[in-house]
Amino acid sequence: MRRRRRILFWLGAALAVFGAVRAAGSTGWFGPAENGGPEVRSTVRAEVPGEAQEARVKRVVDGDTLIVEVGLPGGPLPPGDHRIRLLEIDTPESVRPNYPVQCGGATAAAFARAELPVGSRVFLLADREDTDEFGRYLRYAWDFEGEFFNEKAVAEGHARAVLYQPNDFYIDRIRRAEGAAKQGGRGIWGEACAEAQ
Repeated sequence: MRRRRRILFWLGAALAVFGAVRAAGSTGWFGPAENGGPEVRSTVRAEVPGEAQEARVKRVVDGDTLIVEVGLPGGPLPPGDHRIRLLEIDTPESVRPNYPVQCGGATAAAFARAELPVGSRVFLLADREDTDEFGRYLRYAWDFEGEFFNEKAVAEGHARAVLYQPNDFYIDRIRRAEGAAKQGGRGIWGEACAEAQ
C-alpha cells in the first residue's frame, strides 16, 4: 500500500511538472537560461499574441524606439541586435539630432525605460510592413508582464496615436486610449505641454 502511494505521488508530481512546462511552452520558445541551463519562458498574459517574438531590451533610444536582442533563430527577426520603431504611436522628440527636445519627450523616454528596462523581456509583433524607410523594424510590443506597451504609452499621455498605413491592426484601440488621455489631460495633453506649443 505504501509503495502504491509513493508511485501515485511521483506520478502526480510528474504530471504537474509536465503541465506547467507545457503551459509555459505554449506561450513561447525554450531558450538558454543565464547560467547555461534550459529555461522555459514564463507565462505572460493571454493577451500577448502567440506569434509574438520574444527578445531582450538592450537600449531604449526614446519613447518609441528600442534596440533589442534576439537570441534564437526561427522567428521573423534573426538572432542579433535590431532597432525597433513602435507602431501606431509617436512620442515627442528627445534625441533627434539638430532638433529641439519637445515638451514631454524626456518624460516619454523615461516612461519607456521604466516599462521596458534594459535586460527585460519584450514580445514583438509585426503588422503588414516589416520595416520603415530607415530600415527600422516596425513592431507592436508587450512588456515582460504582458502589458501592451504601445497602448499604455498613449493611455498615459506619453505618445500620440498615429496611423502609418497599411499598419492598422490596433489603431482603433490605440485611438480610444488617446481619447481617454486627452479627456484626462494626461502627459502631453496637460497644461504644461499645451502652453509650450
